[in-house]
Order: sequence, then C-alpha cells, then structure tokens
Amino acid sequence: MEACVKQALEQALEQALIKLLQDHPDAAVPPVVLTRPKEKEHGDYAANVAMPLARVLKQSPQQIAANILAAVVWPDAVEAADVAGPGFINIRLKKASEANVLKTIIQQAEEYGRVAAAADATKVNLEFVSANPTGPMHVGHGRGAVVGDALANLLAATGNHVQREYYINDAGAQIGVLAGSVWLRMRELNGEQIEFPESAYPGEYIVQIATEVLAAHDYKTLLAMDEDARLALIGQLAIDANMAMIRDDLNAIGIHFDLYFSEQSLHNSGRVNELIERLQADGVVYRGTLPPPKGKEVSDYQPVEHLLFRTTDFGDDVDRPLAKQDGTATYFAADIAYHYDKHLRGFDRMIDVWGADHGGYVTRVQAAMKALIEPEAASAAQPDVILVQMVNLTRDGVPVKMSKRAGTFVTLREVVDEVGRDAVRFNFMTRRVESQLDFDLEAAKKQNDENPVYYVQYAHARIAAILRKASDEGVVVGEIDDVDLSVLTSHEEQRLVAHLLAYPEALLRAADRLEAYRVATYAMRLAADFHSFYHKHRVVTDDNNLTVARMLLIRAVAQVITNALGILGVSAPDRM
Repeated sequence: MEACVKQALEQALEQALIKLLQDHPDAAVPPVVLTRPKEKEHGDYAANVAMPLARVLKQSPQQIAANILAAVVWPDAVEAADVAGPGFINIRLKKASEANVLKTIIQQAEEYGRVAAAADATKVNLEFVSANPTGPMHVGHGRGAVVGDALANLLAATGNHVQREYYINDAGAQIGVLAGSVWLRMRELNGEQIEFPESAYPGEYIVQIATEVLAAHDYKTLLAMDEDARLALIGQLAIDANMAMIRDDLNAIGIHFDLYFSEQSLHNSGRVNELIERLQADGVVYRGTLPPPKGKEVSDYQPVEHLLFRTTDFGDDVDRPLAKQDGTATYFAADIAYHYDKHLRGFDRMIDVWGADHGGYVTRVQAAMKALIEPEAASAAQPDVILVQMVNLTRDGVPVKMSKRAGTFVTLREVVDEVGRDAVRFNFMTRRVESQLDFDLEAAKKQNDENPVYYVQYAHARIAAILRKASDEGVVVGEIDDVDLSVLTSHEEQRLVAHLLAYPEALLRAADRLEAYRVATYAMRLAADFHSFYHKHRVVTDDNNLTVARMLLIRAVAQVITNALGILGVSAPDRM
C-alpha cells in the first residue's frame, strides 16, 4: 500500500518536473526522493526537488516549489501539498487513504512489506559466522551470527536472492594446535601424565573429542602411525566434531546455511597456488622484507624475505605476504582465493560479516580484489564488510568471563540455554554493530518493559488476548472492505496508522544501509505506540463501528509486529 502511494507521488512529481523543465534543455530532472518528516504537522511526505534547480533556473527554491505544485497532478490519495521552509514540498494524505493500509496489511498478511525477488534480482553472497572449527562458538560469534542472519532475511525480504555461506577455516596452524591438544588428551586418558603447554586448547570439549576418537580408533594403531599422518587424522576428526557442535549451536538459535565452504578445499584443488601464479604473471608480486610491526617495540626484529603482494598499489597501507618462510601459502592468500571464487560463482554482491578484530583485513582484501578484477566489474566484486563489535556479558552487572565447556570464554549455547533464543536474537539486534553490546543475563530473563524483546512480544500477545476476548463476546468484524476506518481519529490511532504505513519503506531503508538493527528499532517503536494506544483507549466499545475499526487496527499492528520479528528470527507469541 505505502509503496504504491509513494511511487504514485514520486511519479506525479517527476511528471511535473518534466513539464516545468521542457523549456530548459540544459537542466536535468533531479531524482525525486520522498522522505518522512520527523514532525507529523509537516505532512506525511516531504520532497526536496526545488533546491537543486535554483542555480540552473535562476529562481528561488520557494518559487520553483510553487511552480512545481502548480504543474503537478496528484493522485486521489493526496489531501493537500504546500511549500515549506527553504523550498521543501510537504504532502498530506487523506486520512481514509492512509487508514486503508490496515486492509492491505490484513489481506497481504506475512507478505506485507516484502518485495518478491525477480528472476534477474541481485544475487548476494552473505558470509557470516565463519568461526574457527577449533571449539564452540562464543557470544561474540553469536552476535555476528544473529546480525548476519537478520541481514540475510532483510535482503531476501527486499527483493534479493541471498546465499548464506559459512567459511570453514580448516587449514593453517590453529588446526595443528587443535590436533595436538586432542592427542595430548588422548594420551592422558590412556594413563600418561601430561604437562599441557599454554598453547593447547583447554575445555571439556577437547576431552570429549579425545574420548570419541579413542572409542572409534585403536590407540596402539594410532601410536604406531607416522606423526604427521596421525595428527592429520586426529585434526580432521576434531574439525568434524567441532563443526557438528557449531551446527548444533547454530540450529539452537535458528540459523542455517546454504553452503559450508572449506578453506582446505582451496589448497587441495590448487586454486590458492593458481591465484599466486596469476598475481606473479600480472607483475604485482615480488620478493622483499616487511617493516617492523606498527605500534610495538620490537627489539629483536630481523627482516626476513617473503613473497609479497603489492597491495599498496591498490589502496592498502603496506604490502602483504602471500607465502610463509617455508613456502606455504598465508591465510591471506587463501582468503583472496576464496573471495575470487565467490566472484567466479557469479554473485552480483558480496557481503562479509566479521568480528571487529578483523578490521585490519578489510583494506587488504579489497585491494586484492581491485588487482584481480577488471575495472568495469570491480565495484560488484568489492566485498561490503560489516564489522561487529564485541559483547560484554554480565550477570546483575558483574562480568561473566569463564566457561567450563570452553575453558576460557562463555559459549553462545550456554547463553541461549539460559535466557532463550528470542532474548538472545532480539537483544543482539538492539544496537548498531559498531557499538559494543552490554548483555545482562538476568535482565534478559525479566518479564517487564525494560526487557526489549518482552516489550515487543507482549504487545503481540496483548493484541491476541484482546481479539480472543472480543470473539468470546460475539464481536464480528465481517467483510474488511465494509469497515469504516474514518472513525480512527485519535492521536494514538493516527500514530499507529502512520507507523504501519511506514513499514515497507523502513525495510527498504534498512536494507539499503545494511543495517538490520533498524528493524528491531522499528518493532520497539511500533510496540510503544500500541501500548500507548492500549492505555488510553478501549478496543471493544459501545460503538460497533469504532469497535470493528479498532479491531482491524490492532490486527494490522499484530501482523506487522509478526513480520518485523520474523525478519529478526524472533517468534511472536499469542500468549505470555
């Protein structure tokens, strides 16, 4: 409904501009962008199309705006339009036209606000979580997981084809440490006295993996194997066990992936070496030494020759090594190969959701893609990187830092099991990703207005209770097309209607900015508007026309709350 009205208004203004500028061939028609005024008294929409034309037409923006209004043919939904301030055009819609959105919402149900993806819609690769397969997920991984999944839902709801992808870092030194940690536990379980190095992974999960490996494989046979072969076998078994645990943890929070992509597969297929060879052939690789690390005093620094990629030619601040001293490829080389593989798979857009501690990788990966991709396709191949800040976990304000399961940090699963999936998912979406998130376990379990997810879900449950009670009392709405919505005249009712009307645009704006937290903000504001309405007005009254109109209003509110919570992966309960 709103999208149709807004589009009709934009088209009307565009036609008026074309008519106004027909005697000015040098003047381009400016893009028509309608925004929602912050103050309701300024109208339902505002357009800033006059000010960009002032210099070309040599007229004041106010005069140009007045001329536009004289030329425009508005659709029937418009009640009035006027010039305001330095040349804005404020547009007011007819109340009945606005209220008709309630009928649209009821008819479209879960489709309200959504844009169906066309066959040629943008193909988006969204990579998120990608936690190392060396242990369980911690709450920081959890925030990135929730942000990525909500963003995937949002992009899919706004007309994109989205592939959710998890990059398994199953190559590199950390896998060797994992295998060694499990092997030490296996030896301990077999009766040896073991002194564990600080580098070994702690936590009960390592003991559990060691126990499972011993149950499936003969210890003496493993002991007789070549060490590299033994650790390779144990490492793969440990990766499989940890990925099964991670998948289980993700399932507990309602997150699923279309593809789990193995880093090791890039090495096994030769794609990493092929990429290095291509960069060498392109003349952007050389042998050289790296400068000392920045921000640290390094007294024993010895320059060592590496195979370096001239990323500084493409916007990076320092050239990056593609191979280690022993000749094996660096993690960066594999990361380039992975992003280039996404490009070859035909995605129109790549989005990476990373932890904030990976911020230093952004410019180097983007520089690499500039070097690899032809200029005309380079913009599509540049990954949009979203950096998610950490979570400060507390209990009644006291930091919570340790976990028996993981040994060094609190796991995501422990938090989900304690406070519930909905509380985790919603609370993780209440702030911008650039801001650190304070998450209190006790506060997340409270059933009061200070708990954001409870506040929003309770609005939905309260509406469901009102509708049940009305049904028990014999109130019948009948055909929604016959409901007179002009009786919804109170300030609280009009605020709800305006908020519902803004939902499709709110989704589009959030998707355009890759800011899914805005959906949570929208849901909280809509819930607040409903609670304000509820405290001032009865739904079931002595006036049947008013009663059925208000029932339609709150049904629409409940539907949009359901839709918004669905984007966030949160349920909308009928009873609480």
